[in-house]
Amino acid sequence: MSQYDDRSCYPPTAVGQGTPYNPNGLFEMAKLGTIIGLTGAGAANLHRLRQSEVEAGEATLNTLRAGVASGVATAAATLVASQFRNAPLALAATLVTGTATMYALNPAGPSRREAEHALSTAEREAGAA
Repeated sequence: MSQYDDRSCYPPTAVGQGTPYNPNGLFEMAKLGTIIGLTGAGAANLHRLRQSEVEAGEATLNTLRAGVASGVATAAATLVASQFRNAPLALAATLVTGTATMYALNPAGPSRREAEHALSTAEREAGAA
């Protein structure tokens, strides 16, 4: 019997007992991540909506995007972390994978310099008119 046949040496996934590639466990973690992402982004976008920083459609779209990205990042982080037997390494892998996935899925906003340049350009155009 090879060492790979003994499944007891593999850690269970975060949900349920199974191999690290348990699709049901990954799906459950993706659902959990999506729900958490939707609630967090929904609350933030409600504040922005009440302060008239965004329109309702934009707030809804931003909330949905954040929820999906959070679900994908949670599933990816769960899969990667399940490959480690050492708890601190699994935690580090979770943080790194989740952060990298969210970074890749979320576009960068304008930099402070770009925002200031756009504002000064708009002010100059308004003054010239």
